[in-house]
Amino acid sequence: MKKAQTSLKADRSGQLLIVAALAIALLISSTMVYVYEISEDREASDVKSIGDLVLALKQSTRNTMISSLANVSNGGQKAVLATNLNELSSGIMNTHGFGVCTLLFATFNDSSYDQGLWLSWNMTNVGVSSASANFTLNVDGTAAKIVADYKINVTTTLVVNGSYVAEGTEKLVNLTCNIYNEYQPALAESKDVFYESSESWVEVDQSSLTTIDFGNGTYFLSFAVPSDTVQISIHVIDLRGILVQAVYNIP
Repeated sequence: MKKAQTSLKADRSGQLLIVAALAIALLISSTMVYVYEISEDREASDVKSIGDLVLALKQSTRNTMISSLANVSNGGQKAVLATNLNELSSGIMNTHGFGVCTLLFATFNDSSYDQGLWLSWNMTNVGVSSASANFTLNVDGTAAKIVADYKINVTTTLVVNGSYVAEGTEKLVNLTCNIYNEYQPALAESKDVFYESSESWVEVDQSSLTTIDFGNGTYFLSFAVPSDTVQISIHVIDLRGILVQAVYNIP
């Protein structure tokens, strides 16, 4: 399954990785610019500004994790998450407007997560792409000292349920796909469907794919496949650029 999966993504992963890398660079640089702008305007209230800084840096860590997961899910290396978080941490350490700023992180590891990442695809009707890490942000300034411990989990989930009807040499397949971001309904940027035939994967032509978008993270897909098809793979990219996959096994 993994070899088939790799071949399906190979033709498009290069462009996606370039876009993801540029997005990460822009996110990190824009964070540093925002921090600089805050540090230059300290006259109103240093304490309030430090609070704003903490909120901005928390959002920046989330954005960095989203971009990293998008990169990895589209074929990038797992190490990119730690690399991008190290870059963000180094940039924060060089921010001196409020004193000393440090960001420590630890990527999550357990039976599912490896180096903070969990990709569960093409095994069941539920697909998961997730990134998780713990953070400690320390801002030691003249007006206030803040230590913030927080966890960020970015998860895109795809749940597929379906049915089929045999019609001569084909099977008419009807699928309901539900997409979630952090377990809340989310929208899809793109949807691709593949079926297994003679130990290879064939993409269902978009022109023969009937799609109904209910506007709430639920999509109905209808298409025909050869009568000997027993497994279908659904690939969805959400609006954040994160790829997730799940399968429908025809009984």
